[in-house]
Amino acid sequence: MKYTVVVDSVAAIPEFIFKSRPIKVLPISININGEVKPEIVDEKELIEYYKSGELTVHTKIKTAPPSPEQITDFILNEVAPYSDFALCQTFSKAASPIYDNFEKAASSIAKRSREVRDGLGIEQPFRMTYLNTGTGIAAQGLVAIYADMLLSRGADVQEYTDTMEKFTRVIRSYAIVRDIYYSRQRALEKGIKSVGLAPALLGKAVGLTPIIENYGDQSGPVVTKRSEEKALESLIRYAIDRVKDGLYVPIVNISYAGDLDDIYAMPLIQELKDEAKKKKIQVLFGVMKLGSSMMYGPGGFSIGLAPKNNKAKPE
Repeated sequence: MKYTVVVDSVAAIPEFIFKSRPIKVLPISININGEVKPEIVDEKELIEYYKSGELTVHTKIKTAPPSPEQITDFILNEVAPYSDFALCQTFSKAASPIYDNFEKAASSIAKRSREVRDGLGIEQPFRMTYLNTGTGIAAQGLVAIYADMLLSRGADVQEYTDTMEKFTRVIRSYAIVRDIYYSRQRALEKGIKSVGLAPALLGKAVGLTPIIENYGDQSGPVVTKRSEEKALESLIRYAIDRVKDGLYVPIVNISYAGDLDDIYAMPLIQELKDEAKKKKIQVLFGVMKLGSSMMYGPGGFSIGLAPKNNKAKPE
Protein backbone atom coordinates (compact mmCIF):
# COMPACT_ATOMS: atom_id res chain seq x y z
CA MET A 1 0.00 0.00 0.00
CA LYS A 2 1.42 3.37 -1.02
CA TYR A 3 0.63 5.86 1.72
CA THR A 4 1.69 9.27 2.97
CA VAL A 5 1.28 10.57 6.50
CA VAL A 6 0.49 14.29 6.33
CA VAL A 7 1.05 16.50 9.37
CA ASP A 8 0.84 20.23 10.05
CA SER A 9 3.80 22.35 11.02
CA VAL A 10 3.26 22.03 14.79
CA ALA A 11 4.10 18.30 14.79
CA ALA A 12 7.64 17.75 16.08
CA ILE A 13 9.42 15.00 14.14
CA PRO A 14 13.21 14.68 13.93
CA GLU A 15 14.61 15.70 10.56
CA PHE A 16 16.18 12.30 9.84
CA ILE A 17 12.73 10.69 9.99
CA PHE A 18 11.31 13.20 7.50
CA LYS A 19 14.14 12.37 5.13
CA SER A 20 13.64 8.62 5.31
CA ARG A 21 9.88 8.04 5.76
CA PRO A 22 6.71 8.87 3.75
CA ILE A 23 5.77 11.83 5.96
CA LYS A 24 4.97 15.27 4.56
CA VAL A 25 4.38 18.59 6.28
CA LEU A 26 1.69 21.02 5.18
CA PRO A 27 3.68 24.17 4.41
CA ILE A 28 2.83 27.43 6.12
CA SER A 29 4.17 30.93 5.74
CA ILE A 30 5.33 32.86 8.79
CA ASN A 31 5.32 36.65 8.93
CA ILE A 32 8.25 37.81 11.07
CA ASN A 33 8.47 41.57 11.57
CA GLY A 34 6.62 42.14 8.32
CA GLU A 35 8.70 39.72 6.25
CA VAL A 36 6.98 36.56 5.02
CA LYS A 37 9.15 33.46 5.28
CA PRO A 38 8.46 29.78 4.60
CA GLU A 39 8.60 27.39 7.53
CA ILE A 40 12.19 26.32 8.26
CA VAL A 41 12.58 22.53 8.38
CA ASP A 42 16.37 22.17 8.25
CA GLU A 43 17.52 21.61 11.84
CA LYS A 44 20.90 23.34 11.42
CA GLU A 45 19.16 26.42 10.03
CA LEU A 46 16.66 26.39 12.89
CA ILE A 47 19.45 26.19 15.49
CA GLU A 48 21.21 29.14 13.90
CA TYR A 49 17.98 31.12 13.96
CA TYR A 50 17.44 30.44 17.66
CA LYS A 51 21.03 31.41 18.40
CA SER A 52 20.69 34.64 16.43
CA GLY A 53 18.53 36.29 19.08
CA GLU A 54 15.97 37.40 16.49
CA LEU A 55 13.08 35.67 18.26
CA THR A 56 12.23 37.82 21.29
CA VAL A 57 9.14 39.10 23.06
CA HIS A 58 9.31 42.15 20.78
CA THR A 59 9.35 40.10 17.57
CA LYS A 60 6.08 40.40 15.69
CA ILE A 61 5.09 36.95 14.43
CA LYS A 62 1.98 35.89 12.60
CA THR A 63 1.09 32.52 11.14
CA ALA A 64 -2.02 31.44 9.29
CA PRO A 65 -3.22 27.83 9.11
CA PRO A 66 -3.52 26.37 5.61
CA SER A 67 -6.93 27.16 4.12
CA PRO A 68 -9.19 24.44 2.64
CA GLU A 69 -8.02 25.54 -0.81
CA GLN A 70 -4.35 25.31 0.15
CA ILE A 71 -4.90 21.88 1.67
CA THR A 72 -6.68 20.73 -1.49
CA ASP A 73 -3.87 21.97 -3.73
CA PHE A 74 -1.21 20.38 -1.53
CA ILE A 75 -2.88 16.96 -1.46
CA LEU A 76 -3.63 16.97 -5.19
CA ASN A 77 -0.13 18.08 -6.19
CA GLU A 78 2.11 16.48 -3.56
CA VAL A 79 0.28 13.36 -2.40
CA ALA A 80 -2.45 12.02 -4.71
CA PRO A 81 -0.13 11.46 -7.72
CA TYR A 82 2.24 9.31 -5.65
CA SER A 83 0.19 7.61 -2.92
CA ASP A 84 -3.07 5.69 -2.70
CA PHE A 85 -3.82 6.89 0.83
CA ALA A 86 -3.26 10.13 2.70
CA LEU A 87 -3.37 9.74 6.48
CA CYS A 88 -3.68 13.33 7.71
CA GLN A 89 -3.15 14.32 11.33
CA THR A 90 -3.66 17.75 12.86
CA PHE A 91 -2.88 19.87 15.87
CA SER A 92 -5.61 19.97 18.55
CA LYS A 93 -8.80 21.26 16.95
CA ALA A 94 -9.50 23.29 20.10
CA ALA A 95 -6.42 25.41 19.34
CA SER A 96 -6.39 25.49 15.54
CA PRO A 97 -8.89 25.35 12.63
CA ILE A 98 -6.67 23.02 10.59
CA TYR A 99 -8.81 19.94 11.30
CA ASP A 100 -11.96 21.83 10.30
CA ASN A 101 -10.21 22.97 7.13
CA PHE A 102 -9.46 19.35 6.26
CA GLU A 103 -13.16 18.57 6.65
CA LYS A 104 -14.03 21.42 4.31
CA ALA A 105 -11.46 20.26 1.75
CA ALA A 106 -12.35 16.55 1.80
CA SER A 107 -15.16 16.52 -0.79
CA SER A 108 -13.20 18.63 -3.28
CA ILE A 109 -10.15 16.39 -2.89
CA ALA A 110 -12.27 13.26 -3.42
CA LYS A 111 -13.68 14.63 -6.69
CA ARG A 112 -10.55 16.20 -8.14
CA SER A 113 -8.15 13.40 -7.16
CA ARG A 114 -9.93 11.09 -9.62
CA GLU A 115 -9.12 13.49 -12.45
CA VAL A 116 -5.50 13.76 -11.33
CA ARG A 117 -5.01 10.01 -11.17
CA ASP A 118 -6.89 9.34 -14.42
CA GLY A 119 -4.50 11.72 -16.13
CA LEU A 120 -1.59 9.66 -14.80
CA GLY A 121 -3.17 6.34 -15.76
CA ILE A 122 -3.71 5.24 -12.14
CA GLU A 123 -6.84 3.12 -11.81
CA GLN A 124 -6.92 2.71 -8.02
CA PRO A 125 -8.98 5.41 -6.31
CA PHE A 126 -7.36 7.82 -3.88
CA ARG A 127 -8.48 7.80 -0.25
CA MET A 128 -7.88 10.23 2.60
CA THR A 129 -8.54 10.19 6.34
CA TYR A 130 -7.95 13.01 8.81
CA LEU A 131 -7.41 12.72 12.54
CA ASN A 132 -7.56 15.32 15.31
CA THR A 133 -4.68 14.28 17.57
CA GLY A 134 -6.00 16.44 20.41
CA THR A 135 -2.43 17.40 21.24
CA GLY A 136 0.64 19.06 19.75
CA ILE A 137 4.40 19.35 19.29
CA ALA A 138 6.29 16.23 20.47
CA ALA A 139 3.18 14.15 21.18
CA GLN A 140 1.66 15.06 17.82
CA GLY A 141 4.93 14.05 16.19
CA LEU A 142 4.83 10.74 18.02
CA VAL A 143 1.31 10.09 16.68
CA ALA A 144 2.68 10.47 13.13
CA ILE A 145 5.71 8.29 13.82
CA TYR A 146 3.50 5.55 15.29
CA ALA A 147 1.12 5.79 12.33
CA ASP A 148 4.03 5.20 9.96
CA MET A 149 5.13 2.22 12.06
CA LEU A 150 1.67 0.65 11.82
CA LEU A 151 1.28 1.23 8.10
CA SER A 152 4.78 0.06 7.24
CA ARG A 153 3.97 -3.24 8.95
CA GLY A 154 0.93 -3.77 6.73
CA ALA A 155 -1.95 -2.36 8.78
CA ASP A 156 -4.96 -1.49 6.61
CA VAL A 157 -6.77 1.83 6.81
CA GLN A 158 -9.52 0.56 9.12
CA GLU A 159 -7.02 -0.95 11.54
CA TYR A 160 -5.02 2.28 11.42
CA THR A 161 -8.12 4.36 12.17
CA ASP A 162 -9.22 2.24 15.13
CA THR A 163 -5.73 2.04 16.61
CA MET A 164 -4.92 5.72 16.25
CA GLU A 165 -8.18 6.83 17.86
CA LYS A 166 -7.30 4.70 20.88
CA PHE A 167 -3.71 5.93 20.84
CA THR A 168 -4.73 9.60 21.08
CA ARG A 169 -6.42 8.74 24.39
CA VAL A 170 -3.23 7.44 26.02
CA ILE A 171 -0.58 9.74 24.58
CA ARG A 172 0.68 12.59 26.77
CA SER A 173 2.37 15.85 25.82
CA TYR A 174 4.19 18.24 28.15
CA ALA A 175 5.96 21.47 27.29
CA ILE A 176 7.92 24.05 29.22
CA VAL A 177 7.09 27.73 29.01
CA ARG A 178 10.53 29.23 29.47
CA ASP A 179 9.35 32.83 29.66
CA ILE A 180 5.80 33.50 30.92
CA TYR A 181 5.88 37.09 29.64
CA TYR A 182 6.98 35.97 26.17
CA SER A 183 4.26 33.31 26.05
CA ARG A 184 1.65 35.82 27.20
CA GLN A 185 2.56 38.21 24.38
CA ARG A 186 2.34 35.43 21.79
CA ALA A 187 -1.03 34.35 23.18
CA LEU A 188 -2.37 37.92 23.02
CA GLU A 189 -1.46 38.02 19.33
CA LYS A 190 -3.83 35.09 18.88
CA GLY A 191 -6.55 36.71 20.98
CA ILE A 192 -5.95 34.49 24.02
CA LYS A 193 -6.05 36.36 27.35
CA SER A 194 -5.13 33.57 29.75
CA VAL A 195 -2.43 35.33 31.80
CA GLY A 196 -2.56 38.90 33.13
CA LEU A 197 0.28 41.36 32.64
CA ALA A 198 1.19 41.65 36.33
CA PRO A 199 1.45 37.87 36.94
CA ALA A 200 3.44 37.47 33.72
CA LEU A 201 5.95 40.16 34.69
CA LEU A 202 6.23 38.79 38.21
CA GLY A 203 6.71 35.26 36.90
CA LYS A 204 9.46 36.46 34.57
CA ALA A 205 11.15 38.40 37.38
CA VAL A 206 11.33 35.44 39.76
CA GLY A 207 12.00 32.82 37.07
CA LEU A 208 8.76 30.86 37.32
CA THR A 209 8.58 28.11 34.68
CA PRO A 210 5.24 26.33 34.14
CA ILE A 211 4.99 22.80 32.73
CA ILE A 212 2.05 22.70 30.32
CA GLU A 213 0.04 19.57 29.54
CA ASN A 214 -1.61 19.23 26.11
CA TYR A 215 -4.05 16.34 26.04
CA GLY A 216 -7.55 15.63 24.78
CA ASP A 217 -7.99 19.11 23.27
CA GLN A 218 -7.19 20.66 26.65
CA SER A 219 -4.12 22.69 27.58
CA GLY A 220 -2.98 24.08 30.90
CA PRO A 221 -0.24 24.08 33.55
CA VAL A 222 0.16 21.04 35.80
CA VAL A 223 2.97 22.42 37.95
CA THR A 224 5.17 25.54 38.11
CA LYS A 225 8.84 25.45 39.09
CA ARG A 226 11.09 28.25 40.33
CA SER A 227 13.50 27.94 37.41
CA GLU A 228 13.80 26.52 33.93
CA GLU A 229 16.41 24.06 35.18
CA LYS A 230 14.07 22.66 37.84
CA ALA A 231 11.22 22.42 35.33
CA LEU A 232 13.41 20.47 32.90
CA GLU A 233 14.57 18.17 35.69
CA SER A 234 10.97 17.56 36.74
CA LEU A 235 9.87 16.75 33.21
CA ILE A 236 12.78 14.45 32.40
CA ARG A 237 12.40 12.68 35.75
CA TYR A 238 8.75 12.13 34.85
CA ALA A 239 9.83 10.57 31.55
CA ILE A 240 12.35 8.30 33.29
CA ASP A 241 9.67 7.06 35.71
CA ARG A 242 7.21 6.42 32.87
CA VAL A 243 9.85 4.46 30.96
CA LYS A 244 10.34 2.31 34.05
CA ASP A 245 6.55 1.78 34.31
CA GLY A 246 6.27 0.94 30.61
CA LEU A 247 5.03 2.63 27.45
CA TYR A 248 2.36 1.57 24.96
CA VAL A 249 4.72 2.49 22.13
CA PRO A 250 8.49 2.14 22.72
CA ILE A 251 9.38 5.73 21.84
CA VAL A 252 9.97 8.94 23.76
CA ASN A 253 9.89 11.96 21.45
CA ILE A 254 11.69 15.15 22.56
CA SER A 255 11.65 18.51 20.78
CA TYR A 256 13.81 21.51 21.73
CA ALA A 257 13.91 25.05 20.36
CA GLY A 258 17.67 25.35 20.37
CA ASP A 259 20.93 23.46 20.02
CA LEU A 260 20.35 19.83 20.95
CA ASP A 261 23.82 19.71 22.51
CA ASP A 262 22.31 21.73 25.37
CA ILE A 263 19.93 18.84 26.06
CA TYR A 264 22.45 16.07 25.51
CA ALA A 265 24.68 17.65 28.17
CA MET A 266 22.08 17.20 30.91
CA PRO A 267 22.95 14.31 33.28
CA LEU A 268 19.28 13.28 33.52
CA ILE A 269 19.10 12.87 29.74
CA GLN A 270 21.80 10.21 29.93
CA GLU A 271 19.84 8.51 32.71
CA LEU A 272 16.73 8.60 30.52
CA LYS A 273 18.65 7.04 27.62
CA ASP A 274 20.12 4.36 29.91
CA GLU A 275 16.71 3.40 31.30
CA ALA A 276 15.20 3.43 27.82
CA LYS A 277 17.93 1.13 26.54
CA LYS A 278 17.12 -1.40 29.27
CA LYS A 279 13.49 -1.41 28.14
CA LYS A 280 14.33 -1.36 24.41
CA ILE A 281 12.75 2.06 24.08
CA GLN A 282 14.00 4.62 21.57
CA VAL A 283 14.53 8.24 22.64
CA LEU A 284 14.21 10.65 19.71
CA PHE A 285 15.53 14.23 19.67
CA GLY A 286 14.61 16.96 17.19
CA VAL A 287 14.72 20.74 16.83
CA MET A 288 11.37 22.46 17.35
CA LYS A 289 10.00 24.27 14.29
CA LEU A 290 8.95 27.91 14.41
CA GLY A 291 5.25 27.04 14.21
CA SER A 292 5.59 25.61 17.72
CA SER A 293 8.43 27.62 19.22
CA MET A 294 6.77 30.95 18.48
CA MET A 295 4.52 30.19 21.47
CA TYR A 296 7.27 28.93 23.76
CA GLY A 297 10.28 30.91 22.58
CA PRO A 298 13.92 29.88 22.15
CA GLY A 299 14.67 27.17 24.70
CA GLY A 300 11.13 25.79 24.54
CA PHE A 301 11.04 22.07 25.36
CA SER A 302 8.37 19.46 24.58
CA ILE A 303 8.13 15.75 25.29
CA GLY A 304 5.64 13.20 23.95
CA LEU A 305 5.11 9.63 25.14
CA ALA A 306 2.36 7.07 25.71
CA PRO A 307 2.68 5.94 29.36
CA LYS A 308 0.90 2.91 30.75
CA ASN A 309 0.60 4.87 33.99
CA ASN A 310 -1.72 7.59 32.67
CA LYS A 311 -2.52 9.08 36.07
CA ALA A 312 1.01 10.21 36.93
CA LYS A 313 2.02 13.78 36.09
CA PRO A 314 5.23 15.81 36.43
CA GLU A 315 5.77 16.97 40.00
